[in-house]
Amino acid sequence: MTRFRKAVDAAADLAPGRPWGASRAFGRNALALVAVGLALGSPGAAAQTPRANQCVACHQGLPDRSQAGHSFASWRQSRHAIAGVRCEACHGGDPATADRELAHRQIVRSTQPSSPLFTSQIPQTCGRCHAAELGYFRSSLHYARLRTDGRGPNCVTCHGAMATSVLTSEGVLSTCSACHTAGGAAPPDKARESAPILALVRAETMLYSAVAADPRATRGSRAAPMLASARRNLSAAAEVWHTFRLDSASARLAAARQDISGAWTALGHRPPLEARLPETPRSERP
Repeated sequence: MTRFRKAVDAAADLAPGRPWGASRAFGRNALALVAVGLALGSPGAAAQTPRANQCVACHQGLPDRSQAGHSFASWRQSRHAIAGVRCEACHGGDPATADRELAHRQIVRSTQPSSPLFTSQIPQTCGRCHAAELGYFRSSLHYARLRTDGRGPNCVTCHGAMATSVLTSEGVLSTCSACHTAGGAAPPDKARESAPILALVRAETMLYSAVAADPRATRGSRAAPMLASARRNLSAAAEVWHTFRLDSASARLAAARQDISGAWTALGHRPPLEARLPETPRSERP
């Protein structure tokens, strides 16, 4: 319970202006209702153990970072491994043979433009599974820059090679300032504007989890459709983030916040001081 109390307090502190009221009343009341929080992404999903193949059988015995841009251990600990996405899905090759030459015959070095792991090809490779994110990213100026001169970011820039990271409000400044800096290739203010929006994503996700954990928030309750809508809006905010149009992400976060507030009230609690909620940050298209 102490850990969850800290999580709710953290949610109050993360959001710019502490949108649920300076007294943290919303977080404290939510704490009284729950013993554990619900994760936003696919709770209860069963982990799948990847089937053995020759890529895995061979590379798991090689020295760390041998001829690849990441270690075997980083793949083993990743969501890709849990989902059964193995080496050949991204690198190519033949996982059915133990012959080294035959196994690597179709692999192209990532420094070659024809490689699925060439910097400008990575979005298409990731998009084989992450189609929604790719669709949004293709409409961004970042993608246009990546395709024209290769200087735009790709999926690995924010998520790492094994999709083991999600950009945070703390990390966005250092990551984006590679280009978004005074005298750089892109305006420096955009990185600063994105940080509070990422903080708000985290805060609203935590608050959603707290409200959804109320045992009365069952299917058929008045709160249920509002929580379902909040979940959709939070997921949509994460997807539309890949356009890097901050105003679009902000609009979906505002809708999610309204849904969470409505669900909280539908469960019999006092409204969470909506008058004190700040406007979600908005920005022009980068």
